[in-house]
Formats: sequence, structure tokens, C-alpha cells
Amino acid sequence: MFSTLWNIFFFLLALTILIFVHEFGHFAAARLCKIKVLRFSIGFGPILFRRQGKDGCEYALSAIPLGGYVKMLGENAQEGANNDEQSFQSKSVLQRALVIGAGPLFNILLAVVLYTFINISGVNIVKPVVGDVIPSSEADLAKLNTYDLIKSVDGNAVNSWSDVVISLIPYAGTNAYVNFIVSGNFGADEERSLNLSMHNLEVNQHQNPLESLGIRPCNGKIVNVLTYVDPQGAAYKAGIREGDSIVEVNGVKTDSWYRVADNIAKSSGAVLDLAIKRDGKIYAAQVIPAVRYDKQQNRNIPFIGVGVGIESIPSLVTNVKYAPIEALIKGLKDTYDMSKLVAISASKLISGSISADNISGPISIAKGAGQSADIGLIFFISFLAAISVNLGIFNLLPIPVLDGGQLLFLCYEAIMHHPPSARVQYFLTSVGFAILIALMMFAVFNDIKGL
Repeated sequence: MFSTLWNIFFFLLALTILIFVHEFGHFAAARLCKIKVLRFSIGFGPILFRRQGKDGCEYALSAIPLGGYVKMLGENAQEGANNDEQSFQSKSVLQRALVIGAGPLFNILLAVVLYTFINISGVNIVKPVVGDVIPSSEADLAKLNTYDLIKSVDGNAVNSWSDVVISLIPYAGTNAYVNFIVSGNFGADEERSLNLSMHNLEVNQHQNPLESLGIRPCNGKIVNVLTYVDPQGAAYKAGIREGDSIVEVNGVKTDSWYRVADNIAKSSGAVLDLAIKRDGKIYAAQVIPAVRYDKQQNRNIPFIGVGVGIESIPSLVTNVKYAPIEALIKGLKDTYDMSKLVAISASKLISGSISADNISGPISIAKGAGQSADIGLIFFISFLAAISVNLGIFNLLPIPVLDGGQLLFLCYEAIMHHPPSARVQYFLTSVGFAILIALMMFAVFNDIKGL
């Protein structure tokens, strides 16, 4: 219950900030163009709080916190205020486009500010060191090795796993080969050039796209010695204890905990014949894994109730702080990278290269808000920046009910020297609203499916 309330609180907090910034963009641009603003509202529906400003604008907080709006004089041609010099319709196409486009623009600018703040505060960068290469995967076929440091992808230098993912997303749904420059032994060995096929690259919200290529990031040296055995688990009941090593699974020898974990995951709850090493001697054990539902992966996962230790590698993670000017430049780059990632992902969703199951709704966003806040302020701010970019770009889609659709109408007016007819605008807006509702329902369905 508490976690749900926690998620809802930070979801509403994030939503309020993003909506305020978006609508303030419209408001500020309207004022710049000397357009009279009648109401600035955060939320829709019944008004909970209102105040009349000296400028004649009514500032309101409404009951439904899922949006907001800026009502301007003569915003619709039907209102009959076109002749008023403070009317929206009396302004030039360029001025009206500025007012409409300012909302998404301010969301993008908010991301720049937030990323800049993060860069000044300090960023934890996890070096792209390979922790495991899944056998017979694309990474394995390309001769990528455990503890290889990835230095560049497709000619672009990479300093973190996020850099690697951003470089690979454009190749989702293709059969392209991408060049990797790597250096073994955590970067100490000579550089090697590899060409890795993107044939199996898969992007979904339940799996790291790197894993679909057979790459698992290194979080430390994992030793194949059990440091935890659940007294109530299947392994303990089979006689397995802390300090044991699992050296064979169903007749296949292994010295890697990853292979052990993979075999357990693939068992579907079937009996596992294990060889256990203890005090230099080998013992046989039969274990029947239990099965439980994993929300993160959205599937049933077999488990036997054991864990291994991870030897930390301090050099894997570095905290980088930037001077203000450098932080701003990095903030601009971070915003550009996120915008590029969102745009590419959207285009691939439309083309079918990325599954529509990746479309998330308010439940997933609320969960993400709560989880990021739970980790820390910087993570919540990073989450807020990413969502702000998503909101800005989403609003630029050419759907009439969105800012992008209104800009499309203005483009038509600029070319044809007259706006689309009221009938055409009404029809297209209705279609756009239907599309938006359908998209929202689909997103909520995905959210519920993933619970």
C-alpha cells in the first residue's frame, strides 16, 4: 500500500512540474507576442483554486491533474475576437507557431536544465566492461570476451553502458553489422576490432537490449561459490550449503555462475541434476526448482534459493563532476541524445521494428517515478529529464489535438494563405482525439498486462 502511495505521489509531483513548464512555455510566448491570456490552469475539470492576477489572467488549479491549458483571447476563430489586437487569431502565422511550439520547447529546455544540474552535482559512470558473454549469442560469435572494455561503437567513443545502448538502438530491427573496438582485461590489453550482428537486437521494457545480443554488463567479479542458501529453498532441502560450488548442471560442466543461473532459468521447474564441489570433493544433488512470477521480466522464473558473492571492482564506477559551462554543454548533448533516442524509438514503433508492447502508460510512469525517487534525488531528476524530453517530442507529433497537429494546420495556412475550414479542423481534431484515446487505452492495457 505504502509503495503504491509513494509511486502516486512522485508521479503527480513529476506530472505537475512537467505540465507547469509546458503550459508556462505557451504562456510566456503568448505574453511575448502581446496576446491576452484569459486563464492559466494546471489540471482539468472543476476548479479547486483560482486567483485573478493584476494582468487580468485567472490562475487556476483544477481537480484532474492529467494536463493543463492556457486559454487565450480569440484562440478559436469562432470566438469572434479576431479584430482585437490582443487576440491569438490576429497574430501572424509565425507568432502563433511560436506560441504553440513554445510548450514542447520548454519541456526540452527543462531537460537541458535538469541534465546540467545532474552534471554539476556529479554523475556516476559505469564503464562498459563485459561481465558475461552468453554462449552461441551474436556477441559470442563476434569473439567478444568477458572483461572486455568497449571503447567505441560504430566509430563513436563510448564511456558508459548508456552510451553503448544509445549507439545500438538505431539498428533495432535490422541485419546490420556494427563495429566494436574493445580492449581485454578491463582495457589493459591491445585493442581489437569486432563486427557484431544486430540481427537479434531486441528492444523491450522487460529486458536490457544488450542481453538480446548476448552481453551482460560487469558489476563486479562473480565467484562461483555460494554465499547464500535459503533454509526454506529447494537447494537447501537437497543438501546444498554455503561454500559449495555448482560445477555441473545436467551433465554439462561449468565454472561460471552465469551458466548455472541460465540453466536454472531454462529448466521450467524440471528436475536438475547438479554436481556440487565441497572441500575438494564432488557430490551429486537433485534439485526441483520452484517457480515464481518476476514482475520486472514479466514471466515465471524458476529458482532454487541460492546466491553467490560479487567481488567489487572500484575502477568500474567513477563519479564525474563538471564545471558549469562544461555541465551545460554536456546537458545539451544529453538532451540531444535522449531526443534522438525517443525519435528513433518512435519511428521504429511505427514501422514495427520495435514491439508495441514497449508503449508505457501512467501506471508504468508512476512506478518509474517512485522507483527513481526511492534510489535518490539525482535519479528522480534524471527520470524527470527523460520524461520531459518524451513529453516534448510526443506533443510535436502531427496529431491535431496535440501541439504538433496545430503546427500542421499553421503550415497549411502559411502555404495556402488561409487556414483549413472549421469543418475540416473539427473532423481532424475529432480523429486525433480518438487516436489519442486509443493510444492511451493501449498503453494502460500494456501497464496492466505487466502487473
